[in-house]
Order: sequence, then C-alpha cells, then structure tokens
Amino acid sequence: MNRLRVEVTLLHGRMLAEMTFYAAAGLLVYTYLLYPLVLALLPRAHDDRSGSPPPLEAGPQWPRISVIVAAHDEANTIARKVQNFFDSTYPGESELLIVSDGSTDATASIVDGLASERVRLLTQPRQGKGAALNLAVPQARGEILVFTDATSMFAPQTMTELVRPFADPRVGLVNGRIRYHQAEVANLYHRYEQMLKLLEARGGLIATAHGAIYALRRELWCSRDPRLVNDFFDPIFVNLKGAAVALAPRALCFEEFAVKTQFKRQVRMVALAALVYFTVLPDLLHAHLWRSVIVLTSHKLFRWLTAVWLSLLVATTPGLAAGGGIYRVALVGEILIAALAALGPIASRLGWSERATVFYRFLSLNLAAAIGLWLWLRGRVPVTWEPSGL
Repeated sequence: MNRLRVEVTLLHGRMLAEMTFYAAAGLLVYTYLLYPLVLALLPRAHDDRSGSPPPLEAGPQWPRISVIVAAHDEANTIARKVQNFFDSTYPGESELLIVSDGSTDATASIVDGLASERVRLLTQPRQGKGAALNLAVPQARGEILVFTDATSMFAPQTMTELVRPFADPRVGLVNGRIRYHQAEVANLYHRYEQMLKLLEARGGLIATAHGAIYALRRELWCSRDPRLVNDFFDPIFVNLKGAAVALAPRALCFEEFAVKTQFKRQVRMVALAALVYFTVLPDLLHAHLWRSVIVLTSHKLFRWLTAVWLSLLVATTPGLAAGGGIYRVALVGEILIAALAALGPIASRLGWSERATVFYRFLSLNLAAAIGLWLWLRGRVPVTWEPSGL
C-alpha cells in the first residue's frame, strides 16, 4: 500500500511538472513568437491610420509645438540638446521647455544662459520626471506636446514628421523611432519592437510610446499621479479618450546606448509601467477595450514575467529529462543558453562582437523586469533616475 502511494505521488508530481513545463513553454512561445501572429490576424480598425498621413502644407497650417525635456544633472549634454532643437527644420512655431529636476551640476545655469523667447527654463526640487511634466505642460503654449530626453538628438526633419499624422483629427498620439549609435544588439531589439508597434498600430494603439520621441495633442494631456510614467500612460489614456495612436517611421531620434545603466533603468521602468498597467486595467475592462487589454497584457505583462516562465522551465526540465524526448532537448537547450549567457560578460570585457552578449543581456534584462515587478508589488516604485553618464 505504501509503495502504491509513493507511485501515485510520483505520478501526480510528474503530471504537475509536465503541466508546468508546457504552460511555461507555451507562454514564452506566445509572448515572443505567436503574439505578432495574433496581431497580424486581428482585423484592422475601421479608422486605421498605419499608412501615410495626409500631407501638411508649409505655413500657418502647421500647429505650434512645445518640446518638453526633464533633465537631472545633464550639464554634459544639455547645450547640445538646445542646439539640436534650433537645428530642426520644423516649419511652424516651436518652443523648448527644460525642467531642471533638482540638478546639482551646471544644468540649470547652462539653460538659463541659453534662454530666449523659444527656450525656457523651469526648476523644481528633485521629484522625478512625472512631477517635472506636471510642472511644464500647464506652461506650454503649443497645440502639440513633444516629449523627449536630454540625451536624445533628433534628425532635422524629425519634428516635422512627428506632426504630420496629426493632420488626421482622430490621431491623439504619434510615436517616432529611435536608433542607437554603435549598438547592434540594441538596434536589432528595437527593430523587433518597431515591427510589433506597426502591427499594433493597425488597430490604432500601441503598448507603449518611446519616452525619447513621441508627440501628444495638448487637449489629451491630463495632470496625473507623478508615478504614472508618461510614455506608458499616455497611449492608454489616448485610447480611453477615443483617440488613436499613429506611427511616424521617418521621425528619427539618435542616442548612445549606455550598457552600464540598462539594468537599473529596466528595473525602474518596469516598476513604473506595472503601476500604470494595474491602475488603468480596470478602466480598460470597464470600457470594453479588449484589444487594448490584449496588447498591453501580451506585449508587456507576459514579457515582464519572462524570468518566471524561464525559472519554471529550469525547475521542471531536469526531472522530466530522464524520460527523453522533448524534455531532453529542452534540457540541452537550457544548458547551451546558460553557457552562452555566462560567456556574455567575458565577451564584453574582451571586446568581442556584441552578438556574443545577446543571451546575457536577454537574461539580465528579464531578471531586471522581474525585480521591477517585485518592487511594484512591495509598493516601492522608484520615481527618480540618474543620468547615463554619457
């Protein structure tokens, strides 16, 4: 009888392990491979705006824009950011508002020295980006708000391309594209992200805007809890207001890729984005915006949980591998990925190709995402940031 109980217990344990294995593997496959297919199969929105926007002619038709930057200790780059603003070929009126968020270096004095009718300096104690935007937007004069970072440099035509889609009055937010200097892996990831955004935009929405380059209609801005990070909150709020999101593929922004700060940045951004997701999810469900729920859950929440799915695979595969078949293949794959990930830091120190660090970066950033979720669960969402040091 005892032997039978042991056998039943072992059988139940194996069944549970198999169910866990297939659930975790299925969620990983869905998140990274099947989700784009689901987007492609979803019907287009009737008011699809993913194609070319109607042209705007030069002259008074171009709306006035306000470019808003929250800066903390960016003395090394802020003058270049101001010059980049002046280099824009945007044909309409424009202004630049820079909020010094508790800067302890010369950021504020540099901007103050460059201030003019088109460049304004605002200052506040260290409170974070959300508070800085809540301070700046009410003082902005533009019909269109352009959000960017101190280290993000626009191509001369970028602001023009960002504004073009607003010729369609149904468009509330426009997202641009980012390219990193000498960062092959980062650019490869962003090409994948851009592909997802193109598919999402067929339905007039995207999971998140890029905080370095997106524009918003002024009337769709609302003052909010400073912890509700703007580049994640705004696309959701636009949809709740019945407006749509469009992409501007030719609106280019260039940045240096700061590898050393990516882990901390990922922790902070996921914690902030998780706060937005769980704050706004009830409103989306109440409004029956099911497409938005699918996009946000698939593109963001499931991806943030990647480390959990991988941990479940690693925990269940060794015990199942004795049975051979797919479990043994999975175990070999896990060992290979772990070995390649362990090689990543060595490859980086030796100056090898960036491709040798792919698995290391993938695992480390997903670990950072899991930590970010844990911080949100504990109510310890970080609202301030540190400059990249570039």
